[in-house]
Amino acid sequence: MMLKAIIVDDEEFLRSMIRNMLTDNFPEVDIVAEADSVSSGVNVIEAEKPNLVFMDIEIKGGAGFDILEKVNYKDFRLIFITAFNNFAIKAFKFSAVDYILKPIDREEFLTSVRKAVIELEKPLLKEQIENFFNNYQHLQNKKLVLRTVEDIHIVNINDILRCESDNSYTSFHILDGEIIVVSKSIKEYADILSEFGFIRPHQSHLINMNFIKRLDKSDGGFLIMKDGREIPISTRRKQNLLQILDRL
Repeated sequence: MMLKAIIVDDEEFLRSMIRNMLTDNFPEVDIVAEADSVSSGVNVIEAEKPNLVFMDIEIKGGAGFDILEKVNYKDFRLIFITAFNNFAIKAFKFSAVDYILKPIDREEFLTSVRKAVIELEKPLLKEQIENFFNNYQHLQNKKLVLRTVEDIHIVNINDILRCESDNSYTSFHILDGEIIVVSKSIKEYADILSEFGFIRPHQSHLINMNFIKRLDKSDGGFLIMKDGREIPISTRRKQNLLQILDRL
């Protein structure tokens, strides 16, 4: 029996890569449609009623999650394709929803598809999707209260790019460019934020792994953040940091 598959991703290169790997390794899988946006994703899923769906988290018109909320037909196995997102990955693990990290590793991809094909007889339960959304929203919407001399700030944890220490003060660098300075040590916040994907590559820096752009290995090592800031890596923390990055 041929299995119907749909690829939902707004990057043509990735759709082509997935298409080629499926064609070369799974002759029983027929790619019946592709989509590059929320609206087209909803349309092709409802029209084709696939057995297997590959879906990017971030897509034109919203997110892959929006597609799942809008479609009535949910009797398929789902594999998310995603760049590193700590909140989503935790929710995936809690809910047993499969995912593949970008850049796509061929063997990881093949393993996920084999598993999905085997499990096709077990429909994707509505409860599983609901559990995923509950976990994701709980983690995604976590907030942190920051008290300064003049104000009380309530910030979403996933909007914090990084924190920088200046003796007993900690500066919070927020996604919108705001800098909030509080009179507490960075160690106190490292303990709070460690479970939300924050790591401490240097005693003066605490960073959100979702905003790492690349690792520069010159001059002892630097992390380049998406805001352009270079974060030094201390010698004693380097090995532990590399082990964490290797697991991503």
